[in-house]
Amino acid sequence: MKEGGKNIGKSAYEQVTRLLTMIREKFKVVGTEGLLTRTQNKPTESNKSIFQAELETQISEDETFAHQIRESIKQLESTGVIRQVMASNIELSGDLEAEDMNQKATFGSSVEQEMLKDIKAQNIKLGNLSQES
Repeated sequence: MKEGGKNIGKSAYEQVTRLLTMIREKFKVVGTEGLLTRTQNKPTESNKSIFQAELETQISEDETFAHQIRESIKQLESTGVIRQVMASNIELSGDLEAEDMNQKATFGSSVEQEMLKDIKAQNIKLGNLSQES
């Protein structure tokens, strides 16, 4: 199981690297590579918005590039492992109250969700907790 996790992680890392390389090459060809570099170095909302707008422009103008991006994302999603942990390993001398906690995984071939695991408290009050995948 542990080796399988390492292989999935390595595969996902390689696919993300290929996706970034593909985007970098496309941006280099059209003269906008600096947008990706700036967004990687300083991922502010403004920089991310500008990068996203340029990526959407390139996807809409180049069907081959759009197809490559879609296929790369499909591959990444098919090997994706999602692990969500919320409120774990908490030890309190008093009371714990947890409300309105949600975990949602939108894609991935393997989803692991943990909520309120290994909790030690005097009294525990829970309300409106949900998990979906």
